[in-house]
Amino acid sequence: MIISIPLSSLPLLLAAALIALGFISYVFSARMGVLCIGAGSVIMGAVVLTQLPKGFELQGIVLFGITVVVGLWMMFVAVKNG
Repeated sequence: MIISIPLSSLPLLLAAALIALGFISYVFSARMGVLCIGAGSVIMGAVVLTQLPKGFELQGIVLFGITVVVGLWMMFVAVKNG
């Protein structure tokens, strides 16, 4: 089985851009960096969860569900400590 990442997917490109922006901005503002990385993780996890192939539902929900939960937690921590 070949699993490919669709580079033409705008939400996945947005998620990658937010994560990259988070790494760059972390040097200047840790709060903004964590917020961007968390938002990118949530977007990425949600997109992957909606496009899971048949037979990978359980594994995908476990792996990418954790990604969404951790991303939401990162965003909550960044906003809460503001």
